[in-house]
Amino acid sequence: MYKILLIVDASFFAHGFSHYVGGLDSFEVDTIGTTETAISKIDMALADLVVLDPHMDGGAGSDVLKYLRLHSPDLPVILLTAHIDPERTIEAMQMGVKGIALKDSIPDTIVRGIKTVLAGGFWFDENVTKPALQYSADRPNRVTRSDELLTKREHQIVDLVCLGLRNRQIADQCSLTEGTVKIHLNSIFRKLSLSSRAELIVNREDLRSKKAVPVN
Repeated sequence: MYKILLIVDASFFAHGFSHYVGGLDSFEVDTIGTTETAISKIDMALADLVVLDPHMDGGAGSDVLKYLRLHSPDLPVILLTAHIDPERTIEAMQMGVKGIALKDSIPDTIVRGIKTVLAGGFWFDENVTKPALQYSADRPNRVTRSDELLTKREHQIVDLVCLGLRNRQIADQCSLTEGTVKIHLNSIFRKLSLSSRAELIVNREDLRSKKAVPVN
């Protein structure tokens, strides 16, 4: 049984979410309706996953996310929102958010995202990632020098990260040690000016367009 902490100030939505998701055998849902209560009680919630509306309380929900990243960096977070612009999407990924879902999504889609994140993966609604990908591709500082292009091995690792595989699984797939995978990931982040696995997912098509160089 997984415990999900839903932090949202829309009581009608909270009731519907709790009724639907909490009615499934695998989940127990607790709800918090204000950012003040969330920050004061979240350490005692003992949740496996937080589902958070960053726009609640006039945007103060973002303060809850900052608090979580500082005090519970390993606790997975899914943002659940009616709308999020591309820049905020990238910022959320840089802060370690594991998923972003839209409130008007089909309930089963949100549940699938929850299960994916609880299994250690990432889940971002394509209606969120497509605008973020375009925004990222259009930024002038996205230009990469020819001597910083990814190797074939690094492209392979990017593909496996985008499939949701963890470092140990990537190591097994590529016949590498887990430490070597970490070295490759650090190189990828440095070359592409990225800071998280989630950003790799958003920029996947952009990365595929870059010409690979031979593996050393």
